[in-house]
Amino acid sequence: MAASMGDVFSFCVGVAGPARVSVEVRFANSAKGKGLFATQLIQKGETIFMERPLVAAQFLWNALYRYRACDHCLRALEKAEENAQRLTGKPGQVLPHPDLCNVRKDLHQNCPHCQVMYCSAECRLAAAEQYHQILCPGPSQDDPLHPLNKLQEAWRSVHYPPETASIMLMARMVATVKQ
Repeated sequence: MAASMGDVFSFCVGVAGPARVSVEVRFANSAKGKGLFATQLIQKGETIFMERPLVAAQFLWNALYRYRACDHCLRALEKAEENAQRLTGKPGQVLPHPDLCNVRKDLHQNCPHCQVMYCSAECRLAAAEQYHQILCPGPSQDDPLHPLNKLQEAWRSVHYPPETASIMLMARMVATVKQ
């Protein structure tokens, strides 16, 4: 799954759906490098490409307060309305436009060792291949003495909300190289 450093653009950007035939990646020039070029008319609202991050990690305070997101791609694992109901403690809380927040719970999977959640088998496997084998705390996920939990607690103790970074980004980068 790893891309050569010379082709990071192609690794990070996947052309989506019908737009696959509407665009192409090509070299523009030495100053600009590669770019995405339309080969035919693209309709308003059409998805052209979906970007895949090299590494992603949820903010630690969000994780602590149980914001449910895929541990690999950060896709929401609960509808916005469910999130609002849980956080406010109001089961009747209603948010506008619930149709704009689709969650496929039937696709969700967890790590069999530490129970961390993923939006799909693809994300679970991608995490396992990229970094999770090294970072998986196994049954020690809730053990405050586990080194990873100590690192996260130390980070939270000096980085109060609103967060702008996460130490887990660095941990995943290192694990990606080591794994």
